[in-house]
Amino acid sequence: MARMQVRPIAAHDAAEVDTVIRRWHGTNVDSYWYNDTHQNHTLEGARAFFLAEVLPTCEVLVALVDGVLAGMTALQAPWIMQMAVFAEYRRHGVGSALLAAARARSPAELRLFTFQRNHAARAFYERHGFIAQRLGTSPAPENEPDVEYAWFSAPH
Repeated sequence: MARMQVRPIAAHDAAEVDTVIRRWHGTNVDSYWYNDTHQNHTLEGARAFFLAEVLPTCEVLVALVDGVLAGMTALQAPWIMQMAVFAEYRRHGVGSALLAAARARSPAELRLFTFQRNHAARAFYERHGFIAQRLGTSPAPENEPDVEYAWFSAPH
């Protein structure tokens, strides 16, 4: 049986941060095959964005399975700003473990946006009690139809 751990990223460990960035970027490119903006993101651009915008403003959590990086989330409570479960670890409880950690840090509510065409993510969040709040369009440069989701610990 695999051992799962969710913990804060070791921000002082350049190798771990680089691995998270590489895997997160690759997951975005693979997951958003339908969005030209994501297809054109370079690893260097992703690194710059992550180091300047994600790491300083979010609590970044990593999921490890038997000590191997399996996924990540970036939380700016109550907002989940980024979530990635790496392909070989999907449907193994990694996303659920990351959500549980996010709920522990924001127990009253969580919110996030995902693309309307990201059917796998939408199904995942809905299975975990998230409710679509509104449909819209993500800001430039993506300009992709999106959906805002929310989860509340008590009925609203």
